[in-house]
Amino acid sequence: MPMKIWLWVVVVSLTGCSTTSTTSTTKTETEREAVPAIDSAVQAERISMLLAQGDIAARDGKIDQAFYHYLAAEQLDKTDDRALVRAGNLHRTLGNREVAEKAWRLALARNPDNGMVHESLGFLLLDAGRYAEALASFESAVQHSPGSRRAAIGIGLASEKRNDFSRALSIYEEGLLREPSSVELRTYRARALMNLGRFGEAKTAIAGIVDEPMPVTWIVRGDLFAIDGDYAAALGSYLETLSEPWAYQRLGEHALRRKDYEVAMRYFAQAAENSPNFFEDANRGMAVAREHLRAQGQSR
Repeated sequence: MPMKIWLWVVVVSLTGCSTTSTTSTTKTETEREAVPAIDSAVQAERISMLLAQGDIAARDGKIDQAFYHYLAAEQLDKTDDRALVRAGNLHRTLGNREVAEKAWRLALARNPDNGMVHESLGFLLLDAGRYAEALASFESAVQHSPGSRRAAIGIGLASEKRNDFSRALSIYEEGLLREPSSVELRTYRARALMNLGRFGEAKTAIAGIVDEPMPVTWIVRGDLFAIDGDYAAALGSYLETLSEPWAYQRLGEHALRRKDYEVAMRYFAQAAENSPNFFEDANRGMAVAREHLRAQGQSR
């Protein structure tokens, strides 16, 4: 039962979305006109009830039951996108990204004007590393829901991932005109400035964030310290939100960029020692640093 319910979106896509129905030829024209109107009202009420029951079940952690209600609602009207949207949301929560994407794309085929679904799809694609597709989804979201703050931020985040930091900065600064106290936007603005090489502005921006910094705020703050070679301060910032191996690996990468090869080797070694997950990347970093040190020794 659970697997059948989890995969019902695929069944929907394969069986089609036809909503044609037959009417008995023995009915009069008046009956043929009146009956669908009554049925439509009853059906709409039934769908709303099933969706509400599914929402309650999902909220209570009764996942199979929630999918059962959504499937029942979906079967009543193959033109309604609401059950697909909810199923996609639930699949996303459960980590079933491919099925969530399938559900949302089917929903958008029925209702392409739903900005919220474009936005949800955008963040799903962003998490999957499909940055160009994510950007397109966020742009569609903004087109259909011009006031969506999250979709606008999504454009900024996707632009950063595509190394278009100028556009990202523009998005964040535009957002700050409406929400000047937003820690999220101020942090992202500082990061965009940093990636544009405008370090002085980035430091000023990040230093001004005192109240309720986000995890990414600490990371950007640590990056700015590391860029200056203040590794102790960088480590302190990283450890506010990152595990020790992550912090050491990040410090090693910054030291490598600064050509502080001995420092880089030390931090990479600590990353590899503290976590097997970092062993391969850390050892690769150590090999690069070691090669540079060898080249320096030979050139002297």
